Amino acid sequence: MAKYRALIIAGGAFFALARAAGAADLLPPPPALEPPPPAAYEFNGWYLRGDVGIGASANTPSFPQTPDGMPIYQSGLTPTYDANATESSLNNSISASGIFDVGVGYQFNNWFRADVTGEYRGGSQLQSLFVITDATNTGSANSIVQASDFYHANLSSIVGLLNGYADLGSWYGITPYVGAGVGFARNTMSGLSDVSVISFAGQPTTSSGGYADDHSRWNFAWALMAGLSFDVTQNLKLDLGYRYLDLGKFASGSMHCLNGAGGFITGGAANGCEPGIESKRDVAYNDFRIGLRWMIGEASYAPPQPLVRKY
Repeated sequence: MAKYRALIIAGGAFFALARAAGAADLLPPPPALEPPPPAAYEFNGWYLRGDVGIGASANTPSFPQTPDGMPIYQSGLTPTYDANATESSLNNSISASGIFDVGVGYQFNNWFRADVTGEYRGGSQLQSLFVITDATNTGSANSIVQASDFYHANLSSIVGLLNGYADLGSWYGITPYVGAGVGFARNTMSGLSDVSVISFAGQPTTSSGGYADDHSRWNFAWALMAGLSFDVTQNLKLDLGYRYLDLGKFASGSMHCLNGAGGFITGGAANGCEPGIESKRDVAYNDFRIGLRWMIGEASYAPPQPLVRKY
């Protein structure tokens, strides 16, 4: 009996020691899992854009008569001037124009994108004073001492551009960018009116006037751009940008000059009426625009890595 009692006590002690050893081998509870990192989105796809803005004239191109020196027509006279005549354009100004454009583009990666835009701009008004002075021209009764023309016209353009942009990195949802574009401009001069004053040698100063047909011409156009893009939502971006835009030249249609007898004569040097006016240099604008870009392509991203617990 004593033998069995000893075996029971020994077994119980062994069992207690085994449980104590197992408890000593247990590890502390694992640390709490951290939330997965946010997915890094990068759009590689199509987008739509639209902009509005205002463009201020970047230069003051002169608008001379063509051919230079042809004065407004005066009935019954054949105006003449000699080689000493000088020409000058004074008080040239072009008012600001309103801008509206739409376009479609593609975001190739996180630093380069390109788009095609169609734009209408209007509201610009041209004012120009053109003067011919020839103090030595006194050889005949029809000799011009001074002739001046004051022009007023409306300017508008339809512009198509292919643009490329370099995005320069993002900070807190703000992305600075630079870009350039090339394309075409259809420039229209409309509503041109001309008021003319002419002084002939030995005669009183006379006045006349006329108007020109509306005229459009195609030109090469180019642009340089810079701005900031703001992330409004994951798919919507707000653009604030500056652009220097060269539109090429503007020209009027044929002139219709008062003939001094209550009628008009169509432009043309052979008829004694100027054929029209044309800018000597390209017309350019400093544009300030605000616009939206809507990303319609799929967003590519690196999904978070699976969590692995080691213990």
